[in-house]
Amino acid sequence: MDKFYTKFKRFNALLAIIIIVLLYLTTLILAILNNEYTQKFFFASLFASVFIPVMLYLIMWIAKVFRSYNPHLNDAADVENKDKTTD
Repeated sequence: MDKFYTKFKRFNALLAIIIIVLLYLTTLILAILNNEYTQKFFFASLFASVFIPVMLYLIMWIAKVFRSYNPHLNDAADVENKDKTTD
């Protein structure tokens, strides 16, 4: 089960990094273009830079809480992972 959770956390961390880097690149490109909407996009990017990591953290935290309250969920995930590794 720990292996599954570690992969889940790594995937979410990588996803967050990619999204944040893309947000910053978008902000940089719009700043260079000096578009009339640059300031609006900057604030949207700044908001998303905080909001997306917080939401990913909450998703991981809720998944951990649900796993601790429901032992059958742990068993189902273990069976699913064993099936994937035997293929």
